Amino acid sequence: MEPKTKQGLTLIELLIISGVICILAVATIPTFRSYGPTLALSGTVRELVSDLRYIQQLTVTEQKEYCIKFFPAEKKYRMLQCGAETFLKEKTLPEEIQTLTVSGLTDNEVRYNPYGAVKEAGTVILNSAKGTKTISIKPSGFVDVFD
Repeated sequence: MEPKTKQGLTLIELLIISGVICILAVATIPTFRSYGPTLALSGTVRELVSDLRYIQQLTVTEQKEYCIKFFPAEKKYRMLQCGAETFLKEKTLPEEIQTLTVSGLTDNEVRYNPYGAVKEAGTVILNSAKGTKTISIKPSGFVDVFD
């Protein structure tokens, strides 16, 4: 007769494994929460830069002036055809973004011409609890991001 081999886990082993998993989860939750504001800031900057490039491309393609107008007090921006009342998209920044500051732009507006250049250069600064990102808009229409 062959000896019986043990297959499966006992209840005690399952409880110990569950306990270890719970302890690891509780220990890592604060770490993941601290990354929230940083991820929100990076995602917002990435989306804003993408929207700036989209408006630039739309202007060049359609040969009509398009703009992005910022509303710092309300922490939002709108993408629109310059001079039009209706807008293509309105984006309200997430709660993690504490301030939106715009400098160097008349009426807080980035206006592209049909060649893809901007009317005037400027900067957009986004602040969160975990950092600051500066988006620089050059006269050529090139967009750069700095920490």
